[in-house]
Amino acid sequence: TVDRWAEAGKRDMANPKGGGMPMKLDIEAMIQERQTWIGKELTPEVWKRRHESCQKAITQLAERLEQVAPDVAIIVGDDTHEVFMPEDEIPAIGVFWGEQIPLAPHSSRVRGSANEPTLLKGDPALGRHIIGYLNGEGFDIASCRTIPQGRSIGHAFDFIYGRIMKSAVPAHVPLFLNTYYAPNQPTLKRCYALGRALRRAIESWESDKTVALIGSGGLSHMVIDEALDRSILKAMQAKDEKSLVKHPEELFNWGTGEIRSWIVVAGAMEETDMEMHLLAYEPCYRSPAGTGCACAFAYWE
Repeated sequence: TVDRWAEAGKRDMANPKGGGMPMKLDIEAMIQERQTWIGKELTPEVWKRRHESCQKAITQLAERLEQVAPDVAIIVGDDTHEVFMPEDEIPAIGVFWGEQIPLAPHSSRVRGSANEPTLLKGDPALGRHIIGYLNGEGFDIASCRTIPQGRSIGHAFDFIYGRIMKSAVPAHVPLFLNTYYAPNQPTLKRCYALGRALRRAIESWESDKTVALIGSGGLSHMVIDEALDRSILKAMQAKDEKSLVKHPEELFNWGTGEIRSWIVVAGAMEETDMEMHLLAYEPCYRSPAGTGCACAFAYWE
C-alpha cells in the first residue's frame, strides 16, 4: 500500500545491498545525480496518484481476463529462492507439469516451514506438450513435476492468482525463468526466441481449450530506469525485436531482470495480429536515491 512507500525507501537507503543486489549501491552519488528532480516524485500526492493508476490497471486486467475466461493459463515468472534454493540446481528455463501446485501463505514461507498450502490445479498434458515441443526446438528445458515439501510457488505467480485471477485460478502451467541469478540467465534474444517457440507450442497442442499466456514481473527495480523501461515498452508495442534485444545484458540484473518475462510474451505475440495495449506505466520512486519499482500493465488483443 502507498503508506508503506516511505518506509521502504528508508530501508533502501539504510541497506543498499539488501535483497540480493549483486553490487553495493553508491547511495550518496545516486542522490546527487537525481537531486534536481527527484523531490517532485516523493510527495504524498504523487504517490497516491501512481498507486491509484496501478490499482486501476490491475482491475482492468482482471476484468479482461474474466471476459476471456481461459480454460488454462501459462504463467511466465521468476523464482527468488522460493521453489529453487541457492544450493539447488536453478534452471534457466523450467516448465512445471505436475497435477498440483502448492501455494502457502506468505507468513509461513520460512524455509522448510511452509504450512497448510492451498493446492492449485496444474495441467500436466499441456506442460508435457510444451516441454516436448520446446525440446524439439532446441531449448533445454528443466522438467518439474513437484515442489519440495515445505516450499511454495513464489510471489511472481501468486500475485497473478490473487490480483489478476482474483483467486479463481484455472488449471495452469508455471514456466520458471531465471531472471535473477548468474551465471545462467537467458539472454534477451533467447527470451524472445523462447516466446516465439512457446506460441508455436500452444498452437500445435491438440486441444480445443483456450490458453492465456501471462508474463509476471516488474519493469526496472530496485533502481528505476525510466529510459530503459520506455524503450522496452515502445519496442514491444512496435513488435520490434531488434530494438527490444539490443540493450546490454548487464542492465538486466536483480529486479530489472524480470523484464525477461515480458520479452517472452512479446516474442509470442510478434507473429500474431494481436496488438499490445498499455494500460499504465508508473515509475514508483520511493527514495531520494531513485529506488523503487517501475510498474507496467498491458494486454495483447
